[in-house]
Amino acid sequence: MYGPVIEGKLVHLRPPTADDAVVMITWLEDMEVTRFLLRRHPPSLDEEKEWLEKMARDPDHVVWSVERKGALVGITGIHAINWKYGSGTTGTMIGDRTAWGKGLGREMMQLRTRYAFTQLPLRKLKSAYFDGNEASAKAQAAAGFREAGRYRGESFVDGRWVDQVLTEVLREDWLKANS
Repeated sequence: MYGPVIEGKLVHLRPPTADDAVVMITWLEDMEVTRFLLRRHPPSLDEEKEWLEKMARDPDHVVWSVERKGALVGITGIHAINWKYGSGTTGTMIGDRTAWGKGLGREMMQLRTRYAFTQLPLRKLKSAYFDGNEASAKAQAAAGFREAGRYRGESFVDGRWVDQVLTEVLREDWLKANS
């Protein structure tokens, strides 16, 4: 399903549209953008539109397009939601490189986490980043995520095997930090 509109100071989260796919595939064609993503090869426009349509229909995913000053700069979501056990796995991509280093990822993750713990019956969010992705590490920490473990040598980045750092934030910890 698509997430509702959420306004931040830096970003605007909104439901994706089919037109977003055209911009999103340009990001996925950029090896610097995909450097720390699981997906390394760009999808076709039809594949990206199909993915957005699938997300719209699937009640176990909540997805937002991310705008800054009216321009699409990224996408974020809570995926693989397990409603029985109250958990979901988050993902984020800031595809517009001109938007990097401006705190958008931090605010986006904070807004998404607040939504998960105040509007959904979730008790835990899980995420991950690859060693070397300092921006993701800092943004996740700012949203309350803490390291829960790591998979050693999980991904091949820039000619070497790097660890995948597993993170999580619990509702109770988030509430304590945000009350």
